[in-house]
Amino acid sequence: MNYKKKKKYFFFPKLQLRHLLFLFFFIISFIKKGTQVYFEKNQRIAIEFLKLYMYDVGDFLSIIPFLIIKKRMQPEKEEKEKKIERIKSYLEIEYIYNNVKEDDNNNCITLRNVFLFTIFDFTAQIIPVIYYIVKEDQKLEVKQGNLNFILIFNVITIILFSLCFLHTHFYRHHLVAFLIDIFCVIVLTIIDLYLIFSEAKENIAMSIIYIFVKVLSTVLYSIENVTAKIIFLYNYVSTYALLFNKSIFHFVYLLIFSFPFFFKKMEDKNGEKKLIFSMIADIFEEKKYYFIVIGYTIISFFYNNLCQKIIDVFSPNHFAITRVLENFAIFLTNLIINGPDSKLDLIIRIIMYILIVFSTFIYNEFLVLNFCGLSKNTKLFLDYEAENETKNGEEQTIEIMELDNSKEILPKNGLESQIINL
Repeated sequence: MNYKKKKKYFFFPKLQLRHLLFLFFFIISFIKKGTQVYFEKNQRIAIEFLKLYMYDVGDFLSIIPFLIIKKRMQPEKEEKEKKIERIKSYLEIEYIYNNVKEDDNNNCITLRNVFLFTIFDFTAQIIPVIYYIVKEDQKLEVKQGNLNFILIFNVITIILFSLCFLHTHFYRHHLVAFLIDIFCVIVLTIIDLYLIFSEAKENIAMSIIYIFVKVLSTVLYSIENVTAKIIFLYNYVSTYALLFNKSIFHFVYLLIFSFPFFFKKMEDKNGEKKLIFSMIADIFEEKKYYFIVIGYTIISFFYNNLCQKIIDVFSPNHFAITRVLENFAIFLTNLIINGPDSKLDLIIRIIMYILIVFSTFIYNEFLVLNFCGLSKNTKLFLDYEAENETKNGEEQTIEIMELDNSKEILPKNGLESQIINL
């Protein structure tokens, strides 16, 4: 009795250790948002300024793993340098000069790319801070929230920049994942914009500016992510080295940006005129904020390193999808702390985030769909094809070998066959 083999439509490939980066990023995003809750009771502008310095110190902590790795690689580096010196001794002076000149050019290109990376990142950071300064100075109340629609701009801009600068290939399962994400984010965007504009009333213009600030900041972060991948691919800079160098550049930028605020006074939450740095000092009147700031700085270190690791090991496009998981973590944090706005809102958001997580699994090939050509060009099926080709090649080789062996035994023509029969 013949049984037809049932077609399997869903495959769950074996996960590798590197895929844990997504889980760690989700966890650290959840912790980061939970820590931010403690800051919300304080002066907003003071917190925004303090965050800039905490992020910079967090990046500077990357010097610890950077030095550890550098020390471990020192023996290999010394051995490599000795080999290079032995080779150089056999080369002409002109060739050595040209080689050194080429190294100088590479260093200049690396420095340029790192500089652009830091400029994009710092500009994306300070744009919201400038917005908060204007808002506080004008005493405007603007409804702010977790705008899901900016993820659309994040995904689209990263796709465009990846196509232009990294020549990334997108396949059918990637496009399906993107379409699911865009549909879900549009639904969540409608909810977010309704909540913002329903409470905006007289400050609709500032609400629109707030949205524009968020979009612009997101686009700059997208350019930064693609620039980071270029640095990892072509300039051979490690994630720790990049973040350490970024902290040095940012420290200079922060000094320049902060200088005017050593003299400008603003009203604090009690209506008193104070310098921003005096407001920051007031935060530390409660001793618990020392531990909160230290904890948040360490969280920032892990958060930024995981961001760059995902971009380095995978791609900026993977990180764009990962940002969706970050929003899911933020949603869970807000749900636990503040509760849902309404039952309908909660149900819609849960359904949308389930679909988003589903699309993330498809894009990252944690789940492979075997219909409508969605399995084509996935790593799992490419491995299957390679394995089958190897097996077919081995079978053909065996058949050829058997045929060659049989030719030595079998007669070549009918006459020889008759002779053998006789």
